[in-house]
Amino acid sequence: MKKYILSLAAIAMATTAMASDNLHASAGLETSHLWRGIEVSNGLTYNADLSVSDNADHFRVGLWGGGMFTGDYKEFDYYMSYANKGFSVSVWDIYNFSDGAPGNHKIFNYKPNETSHFIDAGIAYNFGACSKLPLTLSWNTVIAGRDRGVTGDHNLYSTFINASVNVYDSDKWNVNPSIGAAFALNPEENVDGHFYGTHKFSVVDLRLNVTYKLKIKNYPLPLTVGAMWNPEANKGYFRAAVTLVSL
Repeated sequence: MKKYILSLAAIAMATTAMASDNLHASAGLETSHLWRGIEVSNGLTYNADLSVSDNADHFRVGLWGGGMFTGDYKEFDYYMSYANKGFSVSVWDIYNFSDGAPGNHKIFNYKPNETSHFIDAGIAYNFGACSKLPLTLSWNTVIAGRDRGVTGDHNLYSTFINASVNVYDSDKWNVNPSIGAAFALNPEENVDGHFYGTHKFSVVDLRLNVTYKLKIKNYPLPLTVGAMWNPEANKGYFRAAVTLVSL
């Protein structure tokens, strides 16, 4: 019965939202999907989000999906979040069922050594919401799922911490550099690795994003170009993205 809870919750979310003004949706395109130092997709990728919130827009329950038009990358996530005065917490069930991705790709299989899912819990604080300091700090830990390392006998609790700063923000432009590092709270003995890389503590995501707040007859089409460097993996990536719909 437990394996159907998320599906039932999603149906209830959509049904409730249709009868209210608290339904939110967005969609966009990106030349590649970059996440926490990892190039998840390496070609033109679509993404879409559907969520419902309370009247104050503090609590949200949502669905997120993304994929390459070639079908090489496919992802379908569920999430819950709470945000208030710069503080936010979230839990994501991330399900990457791309060909070649770990796990057996059965959507309701949550057995630790078989599943394609991992559960990511995060906390963040945006200082700019209550002050003039344009800094956001976040902490995310994989609390369950396919974060079992080489031996597969326990959860590593791989953790990603990030700091980002809005160094410039105007009516037309936003410039946002960030730095992210990763480590395991429960590492394997004699194995130097975690979910994001091969070292116990390492900087995995140095990033610079520049957004032009494009509008066409008052219709927003923000365009973001950015670079991401992963010093731990000795790799770098360049990406462009556009938000087509944001409701």
